Amino acid sequence: MLRHCKFVNLATAATAIATLLAVSSTVHAGGSFLDKPSVVTYWGQNSKGSLDSQKSLASYCDDNSDVLIMSFVLDFSDGSLPMLNLANGCSGPAFSGTELLQCTSVEADIKTCQDRGKTILMSLGGANGVYGFANDADAESFADTLWNIFGAGESDTRPFGDAIIDGFDLDIEGGGSTGYVAMIKQLRKHFATDSSKDYYITGAPQCPYPDAMLGTVLDAVEFDAVNVQFYNNYCAATSSSFNFDTWNAWATKSSPNPDVKVFLGLPGSSAAAGSGYVAFDSLEPIVKELQSSYSNFGGVTLWDASASYDNTDVSPNYQAAVADLHSTSTKSKSTTSKPKPTKTLTSTSESNTAGSPTSCVSHASKCPTEGQMVCSGDSFATCNHGKWEIRQCPSSLTCFSTTDGSSIYCGQGTGGTICPAALKKSQQLVQGATFLAANTKQKASSSSFYVGPTAKPYKNGRVIAQFSVTKVNAGAGSFEAVINARRFDQTSFGNTVVVSFKVANGIKITGVTGGTVSQTGSQVRIQYKNRSRKTMVAIVGIKGEVSTGNVLVAPNVNSMKFSS
Repeated sequence: MLRHCKFVNLATAATAIATLLAVSSTVHAGGSFLDKPSVVTYWGQNSKGSLDSQKSLASYCDDNSDVLIMSFVLDFSDGSLPMLNLANGCSGPAFSGTELLQCTSVEADIKTCQDRGKTILMSLGGANGVYGFANDADAESFADTLWNIFGAGESDTRPFGDAIIDGFDLDIEGGGSTGYVAMIKQLRKHFATDSSKDYYITGAPQCPYPDAMLGTVLDAVEFDAVNVQFYNNYCAATSSSFNFDTWNAWATKSSPNPDVKVFLGLPGSSAAAGSGYVAFDSLEPIVKELQSSYSNFGGVTLWDASASYDNTDVSPNYQAAVADLHSTSTKSKSTTSKPKPTKTLTSTSESNTAGSPTSCVSHASKCPTEGQMVCSGDSFATCNHGKWEIRQCPSSLTCFSTTDGSSIYCGQGTGGTICPAALKKSQQLVQGATFLAANTKQKASSSSFYVGPTAKPYKNGRVIAQFSVTKVNAGAGSFEAVINARRFDQTSFGNTVVVSFKVANGIKITGVTGGTVSQTGSQVRIQYKNRSRKTMVAIVGIKGEVSTGNVLVAPNVNSMKFSS
């Protein structure tokens, strides 16, 4: 969709943010991306999707990234050779009898990037494929394989020749947690045999805490950084359930490495994920707040290069604008200066949520925008003929903001204790220490950040799923939502995923991205076509209608069922 864009100069704002975030444009030899806020960029899956949208790895080793994470290694279960998939980044051929690609061009790119001071990691897992371990012995054997084919070990089947990567990232989307602690410990043993360079272990948990796959792993073994995915979930950066504070509390109180860095993981464009994209004018104050509030803040992670570099919602592109916030800690040998970003005016960046009042609303008090809806603790308020009308969510439900922060809905979960509309963004951040204490029996801290609502997931022995509402247009009576489902077992959802659930009165599901829907009364049945026949993940985009004047009520997760 084409948009009419108006641009303004951001030089003054960018300079102010850079002062907060940066200490120097260049680090000393041997410096680490962990030394200051950095930009981490995933490469290898071409999320933009067009034939020429993903360029070579070396093309992105510029002043706009500190770390490049190649994705993905998948289909692993023991010490056997895994599959390597870099989309159009490498076409092989594969080593005989394997699905492990030979990538001579990537070999050269890795060396080029490292010469430019970039950290290059290899990511394991991702949304496609089936992977995981039956026991620790298999995991340790796989660690040996990883070291031999990607690290400083020896093998006749090295995808990148004699190029040696700088560590591994765990983007474990399904298959359970068995073996990963043992795998990481074994990798650390290998790292210790090579004193010529620093090696890193990072993870990519989803934002609901604790992560369904990596939660116990993160508590048991040292990670250098986590690239938390604040997208495709209710805890997006622009929602009132944004829980960076929870993750920072984990870093300082539960992680075996109290210096672990927590990165704000975001989609590089609105099309790079099902939900959670943050426009640059909204991202600026969030990054500023995180940097000033949390010593464990590591920077911003973007999924992925093909999307972020091609995203011109901000000029010259989203990737460059984010990097300018951080004054990236490693610079290429080129001395060419980059232009300051300009932005598209879309909304007021300092507002808590779009159109939210600046103080707690009270019944019958004046309101500015007809039809506007905001949360007030577990209740919600609607602007009706110039006055706020406060109503309770249905029994046992609490009020959530949509993930884009523009409206609200009622759903299952734990609610907030005070009205979020009266608080600044920093106070809206979930009080992680309190939440952590409730989940780990640790002592809660005495700070008083707003405790935002936490959504209840659907969960059985095989699948865990979150239902989050991305946006609601009350005037048009429409909404959009995302179901994020992950398998605990090492079994594929298959090409077709069937999801059924019940909706409240007055709600109709009208469409599914990449699938079909049928509804009889309150019973909904969705057939979703996965892009891959072999995957433990299903991200299902939904559109629907809600009766005018009614609050949207999310489906009861207890009624949800999955089959394939």
